[in-house]
Amino acid sequence: MATIVAQQTFDSVPAPAMTAGPAPASTPQAVLLQTGLAYIASACLNTAVKLRIPDLIGAGAKDVDKLALESGTDPDYLYRILRVLEVSQIVTRTAARSYKLTDAGQLLRRGIAGSMADCIEWIADPLHLKLYSELKGSVQEGKTTFDQVYGEPFFNWLSKTENKSEAAVFNNAMTSISEMCIPAFLEAYDFSGFKKIIDVGGGHGALLRSILHANPTAQGVVAEMPAVLTQTKRAIAEDRLATRCEAAECNFFEAVPAGGDCYVMKHIVHDWADGAALQLLRNIRSVISPNGKLVLAEAVLDDSADPHPGKLLDIEMMAFVGGKERTRNEFQRLLHSAGFALERVISTKSPLCLLEARPM
Repeated sequence: MATIVAQQTFDSVPAPAMTAGPAPASTPQAVLLQTGLAYIASACLNTAVKLRIPDLIGAGAKDVDKLALESGTDPDYLYRILRVLEVSQIVTRTAARSYKLTDAGQLLRRGIAGSMADCIEWIADPLHLKLYSELKGSVQEGKTTFDQVYGEPFFNWLSKTENKSEAAVFNNAMTSISEMCIPAFLEAYDFSGFKKIIDVGGGHGALLRSILHANPTAQGVVAEMPAVLTQTKRAIAEDRLATRCEAAECNFFEAVPAGGDCYVMKHIVHDWADGAALQLLRNIRSVISPNGKLVLAEAVLDDSADPHPGKLLDIEMMAFVGGKERTRNEFQRLLHSAGFALERVISTKSPLCLLEARPM
């Protein structure tokens, strides 16, 4: 039985911001212009990250001319990029043409604890601009944008050799998100009561390996597709967990490994529409122990007008893979249909919450 260390009701779950944003617009016209031009701020952010501008600024302040020399850029054009990032609260000016990073901007430095540089490079990647320019067709037809534009599902496209550079950006971003979220999960939820934890769709097992290090009596299984298993096994061995953790071949729409008293999935359910997600959850329900727990790490939306990064990521899911972010009630209905009762929604110090469910 898991013990909740930090628990809040859903109504008190905060909506964490992924980056600082511009000040609220003051007139109706300004609201429209700020929203309509937001893609420009995203492009400026992507440009700065790819040019390693945050790394070059570092912990201090730096003059634009020196930054331009170090980054191989035009000083006037760079200044204009930084001016937009100043409005977005990524940098702040210390002199006429000198800037330092804000707290949000510091998270764009690579190699520091909590860095979001890889995550932001993917979120603001030009691939998104191309895809979202075709969003109208998806809304009209109710079809996944990526499939319509590229003629195949996103993950198929990403696996092709000619798209390996984009795949690297994506995979680095997923690693970045895991590194940001895992410490928050371990702080918020106590896994010490479980004997065998199965991470379904766990990639290279970063989450499960962290859980096992924190809980030395537990055993674990990373369940993944065959193409991933070689790297997963290597990661487990390098982490000195081979005696307590295994990697098992798994197509989770067909079956998942049996024998776990805790099944964990991080950012998996949101990739799928309700029909596919229901099949996956039912497969887990068929093998989970009667007193077991299902723990999902997902964004949890509300129906208020309050900002929440999950409301934007919901469009990302619609455009890229045909999935969706969900509200508490939507998760509750989905889980109930699969034979689970949602017991708690637990906030964490990350953009994701933990949803704990038990088999009914």
